Amino acid sequence: MKKPIDLMIFDFDGTLADSIPPAIEAIQAMLKELGLPYKTKEEINQHVGYGEVPLVSGAIGSSDPKLIATALDSYFKHYAQEGIGKVELYPHVREMLEYFKDKSKAIISNKRDLFIKMILDQHDLIDHFCEILGSDTSPCLKPDPCALLKILEDNNISPDRTLFIGDMTVDIETGKNAKVWTCAVTYGFDPRSKLEKYKPDFIIDDMIELKELIT
Repeated sequence: MKKPIDLMIFDFDGTLADSIPPAIEAIQAMLKELGLPYKTKEEINQHVGYGEVPLVSGAIGSSDPKLIATALDSYFKHYAQEGIGKVELYPHVREMLEYFKDKSKAIISNKRDLFIKMILDQHDLIDHFCEILGSDTSPCLKPDPCALLKILEDNNISPDRTLFIGDMTVDIETGKNAKVWTCAVTYGFDPRSKLEKYKPDFIIDDMIELKELIT
């Protein structure tokens, strides 16, 4: 039976947009610019999903605030100049957003707000979303549910009429912490086997499957 949902909240990286590969390339360009040791995709992947500061500090292997600030500036420069234009949407994302055009939709991400909006603008999708909370505009980072709860309050929508969709276990944790329905997508960062252990309410392999799950 389909769930009655009034508010759809999405993670961004790995859920709506395939934006991780360009981010990894930007990290590698940052390391080269700063003369730091090269890191493979697999090494950088260990730090993905928890925001740009953990990503950069993990990649450079340092907790020194001054070095992290320098590295962040370099990373942001490379990502904005060379990465944003490479970001593609996942299959059927545009079709799904249009199908649910009458529902309230929002984004909660540990990614920088500016980058989310740049990518959405690039694909002419920004008007689909009533609210976007990124790492620099959110009152907290996932799995803390405070950003999700803020959107519920702003839109006067109850948790049992809300669905949070993401590709990582941190997204499922966030949704459960806010007591909303949760949906994991299998094509993003975390594999199905890992996602299943967190017991999301739904698991989908393609965004278009949401049409059959909610009303």
